[in-house]
Amino acid sequence: MYISGKESELLISELRAELGARLDGGGKNLIARCPFCGKEGKFGVYIGRETARKKPFMAHCFSCGRSTTTLERLLENLGRMDLLPADTASLDTLPEKALFPLEDVQEEVDDEVGIVPMPDYWRRTFTHPYLQGRGFTYDDYDCFPVGTTCRLNRRWDDYVIFPVVDAGDTVGYVARHTWSKEEIDAHNRWAKRSGDYKILRWRNSTENDFVKLLYNYDAIAEGETDTVVLVEGIFDVVVLTRKLDLYDNRRIAAVATFGKKISRTQIYKLQSKGVRTVVIGYDGDAVEAVKHTASELSAYFEVLIADIPDPEKDWEDLSPEEIYRVFAYGLKTPVEYQLTKIQQ
Repeated sequence: MYISGKESELLISELRAELGARLDGGGKNLIARCPFCGKEGKFGVYIGRETARKKPFMAHCFSCGRSTTTLERLLENLGRMDLLPADTASLDTLPEKALFPLEDVQEEVDDEVGIVPMPDYWRRTFTHPYLQGRGFTYDDYDCFPVGTTCRLNRRWDDYVIFPVVDAGDTVGYVARHTWSKEEIDAHNRWAKRSGDYKILRWRNSTENDFVKLLYNYDAIAEGETDTVVLVEGIFDVVVLTRKLDLYDNRRIAAVATFGKKISRTQIYKLQSKGVRTVVIGYDGDAVEAVKHTASELSAYFEVLIADIPDPEKDWEDLSPEEIYRVFAYGLKTPVEYQLTKIQQ
């Protein structure tokens, strides 16, 4: 069905008024109270350009799962068939699959998380040899709380432990052992022979699934933060914040997804804060992960990719000047990134 630009603008305006909807951060979806289940902020109407997976005016509720795949069916369910352009096909000519698929229910986006206690005897620190060795400054300690158990809890000896905070609540933690990878591997080879305990390089909380969490999420100011740089881990967030001086920047924030992929819940959390642009800043060797994540995000945000020229390096290896050049001259659209990595 062809809809002209003027017709599309009129439809969007009328649907915003009918649903009491707002634009999401990327300007590609109308977000509203679901007309079926009444859940606030869970009903979305896609108004972006047509893609292989999305067509304009498809709608879905992330709470009750009810969906419409055509403009006609959406307007019929809203009781606003008067908005249907006059020259569109009759509903009688539409294939059965285009009708409201009550059985085609997608899972609800579960963004509920519980408060998680920190390990016993955890205390915040403002100086630590391991972190000093990784370049931590006073501003880093102030902006990114971290602590230890002060050798009062053997399970956590030689770990630095970062709380993961969401809306002011601690919803998880990430612990990094202070030994090098070589030292840990050597100990674990000895432990395998002696029967002693193994050391985990990373030891994290288990109460909440990390696909629901984003590190530094509270740095995103709703309605103010326009751009988020997605990175893999906590130290990437700290390094970019320090080297780009983002401590007090309300428009740009670095956020970690705890790995080289992003979940639907994490996308929803970014969307709900009004983020418009996402810059993917995964490590230089994560080519396929970057391509996949860019594809996932493009339906909801303007997407750019910070392409580190040397695949052997990450943000911690780069100087502030090198990082500045990446963001000033090395940002690529997903299509440009695909073309430059065509042989990889």
